Amino acid sequence: MNIPVVVVAYDRPMALSRLLRALQKTEYPDPVQLIISIDGGGNPEVLKVAEAYEWRFGAKEIIHHKENLGLRRHIISCGDIALEYEGVIILEDDLYVSPQFYNYVRLATNYYNKDDAIAGIALYAHSYNETAGFPFYPFQDGSDVFFMQLACSWGQCWSSNQWARFKNWLNETEKNSFTAGNPVVLPGDIACFWSEFSWKKYFTRYMIEQNLFFVYPRASYTTNFGDKGQHQNNLKNYQVPLQFGRKTPSLVKLIDSRAVYDAFCEMIPDCLSQMCPQLKPYDYCVDLFGAKLIADVASEYILTPKQNRRALLSFGKKLLPVEANIIEKIEGNQLFLAETKDCLAVDSFIKQRDMFWNNNEEILYHYKLPLRYIEKLNNDPVRFLILLLKSYRKRLGKWITSLLFFY
Repeated sequence: MNIPVVVVAYDRPMALSRLLRALQKTEYPDPVQLIISIDGGGNPEVLKVAEAYEWRFGAKEIIHHKENLGLRRHIISCGDIALEYEGVIILEDDLYVSPQFYNYVRLATNYYNKDDAIAGIALYAHSYNETAGFPFYPFQDGSDVFFMQLACSWGQCWSSNQWARFKNWLNETEKNSFTAGNPVVLPGDIACFWSEFSWKKYFTRYMIEQNLFFVYPRASYTTNFGDKGQHQNNLKNYQVPLQFGRKTPSLVKLIDSRAVYDAFCEMIPDCLSQMCPQLKPYDYCVDLFGAKLIADVASEYILTPKQNRRALLSFGKKLLPVEANIIEKIEGNQLFLAETKDCLAVDSFIKQRDMFWNNNEEILYHYKLPLRYIEKLNNDPVRFLILLLKSYRKRLGKWITSLLFFY
């Protein structure tokens, strides 16, 4: 497999040193080329770290850009390296890698290389629904991967073919402007908060428009330190457990998976209907996190927690992940299948998300709280919120930080 590891750096010498140390501990069955790409105008110590680093597993190359490209142009220039090889592995410098990440990439790349519906291989285990602002748990279908219509920026691999198809689309899109005649509905956080300079915003739109998916691992091969950088404040929200031990992942084809999600982290209807046949007669949209605007829903029916005038079907909300309540037909009145026109419509993404964030039942469903906090929630909501923010500020504060930086 002729796929180099490309480390993306700018002005964080300590972060770069940390990632390079982790790369030394990785298992490489074959010689691997390391490319350290440094954007211009940053900390000069970054170049010194790159030059002093000894790479024992193959050739080392340093690309030092004279001008400041910015994160989007820098990542795209690194992606273009895939066109010179069989692919490329992109690692930004605030990441840390599992010793098994390269073995996983080899296996996943070979397995999915001929599937044109796959847009890339993620190394990071996605565990947070950034649109809804709550934890995300992919459905356990027996495999070690799931699929999502959301690009991964915290460790990813593109084959040369995958990147070439994206670049062709990007060139045409930029020629016609990003927003002109755009029928694609992006998740609210992407549409509201992400800059037009975000490569990930473009790539996610590309995936939605072309109906493509990233392959995500359930056990993570990267984690994110969230070091303060160009588009990010110093955060710890993105740390996830790493896969340290040796394991041969159980992979599954996209067409056979029962864990396929859209850009909102919602299971796609075709996938859910396979496990819940009573939904098959309906043309419906899945909105179990409640983060989709009614105005953007084109289907006649919607599966949602939103208030509605008349529900055709109703379900409880006890199991995790949330779609398991539909699959197992849990009794209750928290989730509904209703006609889209009968649902309460909110005119903005932020207003809609706030409705769920201010709902105590939603907080208790998604977060495992100590009993004393639950008591405070029931008896003294104000005091409860103070305690909650102190203990869960890193996770619950994520929506605030999303306003302060672009992806």
